[in-house]
Amino acid sequence: MRGALARLLLAQAVGQLCLVVAVVALARLLAPAEMGLFQVGAAISVVLQPAATLCLEFRIPVARSPGEVAGLRRVGLVALAVVVVLVLGVAAVAGLLGSRGVATVSLSAAILLLAYGGTVLDNAVLIHGGRRSALAVRNLLGGLLGAALQVGGALLTGSAVVIALGVLLGRLLAIALTWTPVSAPPPGRSSLSLRGSLLSVGSQSIWVLSMQTLTLLTTPLFGVVAAGYVGVAQRVAGAPTSLLGQALGQVSQSLLAPHVREPHGALRRTMLRQMAVLGSLSSLLAVALIVLAPRGAAWVLGADYATVGVVAAILAVPFALQITAAPLAPFLIMVDRQAVLFRLQVVRAGVALSAVVGTALLTGDFLLTCLAYAIGESACYVACLVGVLREASRHDAVPVRG
Repeated sequence: MRGALARLLLAQAVGQLCLVVAVVALARLLAPAEMGLFQVGAAISVVLQPAATLCLEFRIPVARSPGEVAGLRRVGLVALAVVVVLVLGVAAVAGLLGSRGVATVSLSAAILLLAYGGTVLDNAVLIHGGRRSALAVRNLLGGLLGAALQVGGALLTGSAVVIALGVLLGRLLAIALTWTPVSAPPPGRSSLSLRGSLLSVGSQSIWVLSMQTLTLLTTPLFGVVAAGYVGVAQRVAGAPTSLLGQALGQVSQSLLAPHVREPHGALRRTMLRQMAVLGSLSSLLAVALIVLAPRGAAWVLGADYATVGVVAAILAVPFALQITAAPLAPFLIMVDRQAVLFRLQVVRAGVALSAVVGTALLTGDFLLTCLAYAIGESACYVACLVGVLREASRHDAVPVRG
C-alpha cells in the first residue's frame, strides 16, 4: 500500500512540475495582459467547479455500492455539462457585444471548467475502487501532456483560449489512456441530500472563491496586469500545492474513507500524523520561497514579472498552510458535517473580502493589499485545522458497530 501511495505522490509531483515549468514558459511567451486574461479565466473556473460537480468527487469515494458510485458520477457529469453550457452562453453574448476581454475570459473558464470538473469526478471513481496505479499514471500523463500542449498553443497563437484548450486536451488524453472498462452496475439511485449538497457546494465554492479573491478583485482595483502578477505569483507560491496537492488529497481520502465507512476510533490519530508530516514539509517550503522568490523571479520569468517574486514571498505562509489544510477539509463533507465547513468558509470569505477591499481602499498599495490578504488567509487555515480535528474526535466517539 505504501508503495502505491508513493507512486501516486511521485507521479503527481512530476506531472505538476511539468505544469509549473509550463507557467514559466508561458510567462516568457505571453504578454502580461494576455496572461492576466488566462489567469482570471482559470480563477473563475476553479470558483465554479464545486457548483458544477456538486462536490460529488468527495462523496463518491465513500459510496457504499457500485450503483451509488455510478449514480453520483452521472449526476455530477450532468450538472457539469449544464454549468459549462451556461458559461459558454456568457462567452457568446460577450462576443456578440464586442467585448473581447469578457469573451476570452468566459470561453477560457468554460474550457478549463470542463477539464477540471470532468477529471475530478472520474478520479473519484478510481479512488473508490482503490485503483491507485491508474490514478498515478493519469496524474503523470495529465501534467506532461497538458504542459506540452499549453506551450505549443502559446508558441502558435499566444491566445488564452488556445492555452485552455491545451489543458482540456491533455486531461482528455490522460483519461483515455488510463481508462479501464468497468462492468455496468445494477441501476441505483444516488443517495443525495438536497441540504447536504447545497451546503457542500456552498462551502467549497466559498473555499475556492476565498483562494481566488485576490486575483479576481485585483482586476478592478489595480488592473488586469496586476491580476496577471497575482495569478502567476499564486502559481509560483502554490507550486508545492500544485505539485502534491491533488495527490495529497487523493491519498488523504483513500486513508480516511475506511475510517468513515467503519469507525474504529483511530481517525483523529491518523489526521494528526498527516498534519505533522505536511506541516513540517510546508514550513520548509515556505522558508525557501520567502528567501528565493524575490531574488529569482525576474531571472526565471523575465523582467516584466519581477513583482511576482515579492507577491509570491508574501503568499508563502498561507500557501504552506493550505498544503496541510486542503487535503483534510473535505473530510467534513465525507462525514456529513457540511454545515461546519460552510460556517468556516463564510468567515474565511468575509475575512478575505474585507482584507483585500479594505486595504486597497485605505492605502491604494498593491503589495500591502497582498500582505493583508495573506494574514487573513493564514488565520482562517489554522481555524479550519482546529475544526477538522474537533470533528474527527467527534466521529471517533461513535460506537463501533459490531
